[in-house]
Amino acid sequence: MKIAVLGSRGIPNRYGGFEEMAAQTAPLWVKAGYEVVVYTVSDHPGKISEYKGVTIRHIFNPEKHLGLAGQFVYDLLCIIDARRQNFDVILQLGYTTSGIWSFLWPKHKTVTNMDGLEHQRAKYSGVLSLFLKWSERRAAKRSKLLIADNPEIANYLSKYKTPISTIAYGSKTVQEVPDVKALLTRHNLPTENFHLHIGRIQPDNHVFEILDAAVCAGETLVAVGDYTTRYGRKLKATFPEKNIIYTGTIYDKDLLNALRTQATFYLHGHSVGGTNPALLEAMGSGAMVLAHDNPFNASVLGGLGALWKDEADLTALLSKRPATALRNEQARLSRERIEAHFNWTDVAQRYLQAFNSIK
Repeated sequence: MKIAVLGSRGIPNRYGGFEEMAAQTAPLWVKAGYEVVVYTVSDHPGKISEYKGVTIRHIFNPEKHLGLAGQFVYDLLCIIDARRQNFDVILQLGYTTSGIWSFLWPKHKTVTNMDGLEHQRAKYSGVLSLFLKWSERRAAKRSKLLIADNPEIANYLSKYKTPISTIAYGSKTVQEVPDVKALLTRHNLPTENFHLHIGRIQPDNHVFEILDAAVCAGETLVAVGDYTTRYGRKLKATFPEKNIIYTGTIYDKDLLNALRTQATFYLHGHSVGGTNPALLEAMGSGAMVLAHDNPFNASVLGGLGALWKDEADLTALLSKRPATALRNEQARLSRERIEAHFNWTDVAQRYLQAFNSIK
């Protein structure tokens, strides 16, 4: 079987969730005896043609010249190229900028990961929200099989006639980080008595509520993310307090894991996605999670950590310090839950089962 992976910026991962999924699963498909091609942007910093047995196919990306419109062009060029190849399965990751070209998708061999409820994201309002609803419908109708990464997403997608397979996102577990305190000190970061937030700085991730709660509780918060955006700058101006440490974006996995393992609480505000990668990574590091109260987060946590509805709830939770025994037990259970339900080997195998089901 020859498999194409479209819809991401490609591998090795330098960008986000879909890219990490491709980087983790595609090599496992190759090990299982399949030929895999991952479509990748031409300006990817990793200028390689092969990654762990996976063929990387670079496609021209005009985004730096055209902005958002460039993403639509890149997706179009990818699907045109894929149609010329003899692929047995085309895995389409998302539909935000590719759904408009869904009339070109070969329906009999297209499997689409539908991601989260994109039209509900605060950054997509008005006409954009209507467009995404239309794009979602088109993607659902032009696919042979839909992938939901969370049971709640599967419930939502059940309104379409297209078959659905629920396959979670994956993550790895981190037991400990060598010389963790020295690593954090070297980067001028606290080593204890701090909370952590990592995520995209946008309203539907409830970053405002997280920052406000930290300020109200007088607790130290390490805020990892790009605060140079318009919304990010507004938040920094609103919350200039010294107990908020704005680190900017961090890509160093060892440093991120050090923060996760040392934080008192990991604060998660995502609300319209499915199984969020950042939440899984926090759980895999044994972090005690305080997550926004919604069905997606509750499903992933499985009773671990705690849920909050607003900044008042979160402020109250931040003032509580879990006993060492409780924290250690939560860390153990979190890692076990990742290994049992969100491991990449199982995710890769379930995708192969899905691919074979449409043949």
